[in-house]
Amino acid sequence: MSVAPTTKPTEPYPGATLEKIFEDSTKQARSSYLRASKRAELISSTLADVDDRFVKLATSVAALESPIVHQQASAASAGEMHTLSLVTKGSSDRLFIAVPPYDVEWTTFQPSGASGTAAHGPSADKNHGFMTIDLTETYVDRPVAEGGWMYAGAGVGLWFKPKAPSTYVRVSGLVTYSYDWHDSSSLQVAHNRAQLGTLVTHWRGPGTSDVILDYREQLWSDGTSWYEDHSDSGGGYWPNQNYFWASSDEWYLVWFWCNGGIDFSTKDTIGSSKAFQDWRTKVPLIVFEQWA
Repeated sequence: MSVAPTTKPTEPYPGATLEKIFEDSTKQARSSYLRASKRAELISSTLADVDDRFVKLATSVAALESPIVHQQASAASAGEMHTLSLVTKGSSDRLFIAVPPYDVEWTTFQPSGASGTAAHGPSADKNHGFMTIDLTETYVDRPVAEGGWMYAGAGVGLWFKPKAPSTYVRVSGLVTYSYDWHDSSSLQVAHNRAQLGTLVTHWRGPGTSDVILDYREQLWSDGTSWYEDHSDSGGGYWPNQNYFWASSDEWYLVWFWCNGGIDFSTKDTIGSSKAFQDWRTKVPLIVFEQWA
């Protein structure tokens, strides 16, 4: 086995693995929504054929404005940055503590038409360990995302190489988050979901890596139909602790990332649906523990 270089790898697109995982989960979520949407469209079309008052009712409800989105601060407070300045990068025989700036960042925003809407999409800041996702679609008259969906992902990552030739590594991040989401329906279906995750890839060379840890936790997964209206807001800390087998002969790319998605009906349906999510994630500290 060749010995890994002592300097951090130069990877042309470090987020390639995250992009693939994101695309796979997007396909699954879209399939689930389209099945539910097809049933809703069949029912609403049948009701419209029975009595055109259903169409008038759906149109009236769809004309209501969306709820107000409370934009959250995406920058650290002075007090928070002062606290972080007291934590320095360091290591011992067993512990290694990493704080921003991290090595890499990644974002994706799909579909392509979503960037022309009111949604700000995702952002990632490796220098401060911040990630944000802002997705919104409402009944108001303005451009909508193509196909009635918006999905976004963001992540910050760092390169890691343990000291021992063979060792178990425990990785745990201090991850805080705050969120505000809402979805509602007027005959049509809306879906709203979000995840936090830890991903570790084993670097084999430029453009080549293996996934050795992929842990994701659902923060929320909600859906509405008929005339339902759901929402929630809050925040807290994400408890996470994962293990992987590693060697000092190899480099590993460790990601903390988030993803979110909304599905909603387009304006050419009978009735409509809307959804939004606005949330912030911070990773001010990552701890590695290793056993020789």
